[in-house]
Amino acid sequence: MDTPTPPLLPLSELAARCVRQSFAQSRLWFLHQLEPERAQHNILVRMVLQGEHLQTARLKRALDALSLRHPVLRACYRTAETGPEQWLSAPPSIALDYRDISGLNGNERHATIERLLHDQQNTPFDLEAGPVMRACLFDLDAASQELIIVIHHIAFDGRSGEILLQDLAHYYDSEEAGAPLPGRLQYADFAAWEPGYVTPQLIESEIAFWRDYLAGMPLQLEFDRRVRSEGPAQGGRFAFTIQAERVERLKRVSRRLRLPLFVTLTGLLQIWLHYLSGRHRFLVGTDVHGRDLPALQDIFGFFVNQLTLKCELEDELSLGEILARARQAIRVAHAHRQLPFDLLVSHLAPQRKADRSPLFQAKFNYQRDRFSIEGLGAARLVSTQVIQDLAGFDLVLDLMHRHAAIEATLEYDRRLFSSDEIERFASLWQELLSQVDDLIEQPLGDLRARLQQWDDAHLQRQQHAHHDQGRARLGNTRRRAISL
Repeated sequence: MDTPTPPLLPLSELAARCVRQSFAQSRLWFLHQLEPERAQHNILVRMVLQGEHLQTARLKRALDALSLRHPVLRACYRTAETGPEQWLSAPPSIALDYRDISGLNGNERHATIERLLHDQQNTPFDLEAGPVMRACLFDLDAASQELIIVIHHIAFDGRSGEILLQDLAHYYDSEEAGAPLPGRLQYADFAAWEPGYVTPQLIESEIAFWRDYLAGMPLQLEFDRRVRSEGPAQGGRFAFTIQAERVERLKRVSRRLRLPLFVTLTGLLQIWLHYLSGRHRFLVGTDVHGRDLPALQDIFGFFVNQLTLKCELEDELSLGEILARARQAIRVAHAHRQLPFDLLVSHLAPQRKADRSPLFQAKFNYQRDRFSIEGLGAARLVSTQVIQDLAGFDLVLDLMHRHAAIEATLEYDRRLFSSDEIERFASLWQELLSQVDDLIEQPLGDLRARLQQWDDAHLQRQQHAHHDQGRARLGNTRRRAISL
């Protein structure tokens, strides 16, 4: 007989001051301890604002109120005799760096922002001392600003990003001091409750399933290329947009095949990775939100679990059959998503490396835009970008469905891929998306040949473009007279 899950209730104020780390947090704490000087789990939320400038003192108060409202932002981390813990320190003051760079010209301003983004991305947090959030505000010109909030992933996920902006806008407008709401659940309540939900019996059962399900599958996806430089991964980013008409075509095909759009995109990604790697059997990762209970929806914190999708392709399978297999693989994996990823890794991949993601090295995420605020104070929010490090992956494709289009970011390890290769690969995948409705009956062997044709054509265009650029630079070079 199954033991009923205990109710999720708020802890007393005293009990909430020191609790276990959640399974998700323990994974990041373990990696942080291996390399505390690295900042691979920093997340940057970059906001472009237009209109009346934000007042720095008012913004600082709003940030401090936010940290008081959500205690996980002022938690510190340590390993005790009973295991990894999180405990509350004194309410911290969130650091706000303000700079006026409106006097710089366009190129200088761009270089300054890029340099700061790089510095913030690569400056680690001290998880043992806290806090795990900081911010920067730039004046770009008389009507434009950028606000960058940096936060460690151990206290943050996608839903937390939505809560962050909503609460920041509220506290900026109201100037409230901020405090945990009485009776409202916090992340410490979830962390303390989690072992009653993810029980030893569930863990044992899920481990048995995954061990059997992944038996014989390669645990590394190699791309057959020489590492271009030694040292830790060097993250690169390439952004592109899947335009509305192409998205609508994908939706029509998905409806015809009775597939969710996510399944169609996942199946096409598998074909693309097969072409890039030459592998027929491999694993791909994706994030799942981990907020299965309604009571967890409005808690600020890190609930993400990583899910392993099995990809088994054969040359005789048609695109339609590959998409059907992708649907089945996603269904099976989601039915067993409760097992914390780190526990799966510890049982299946004991050879763990800090700079290499276990089980899968390519990852795919798709979500709808949830950054829904209009602005802060009288300043209008023009755009929001979330920047995150590769964290040991070779390739990560993030899709954000905004309005009718999809904004895509392809993150890659510069040690393995050049920027030209990534641009070519992104173009190749978009070509596959644009012609999906004409390719449903095509077998994988023919799809691979079609991809090779597109790839050759794109490579030729790239070479011609570089040649033309080289000739243009040569033509613009000032010639010096030589005296004899």
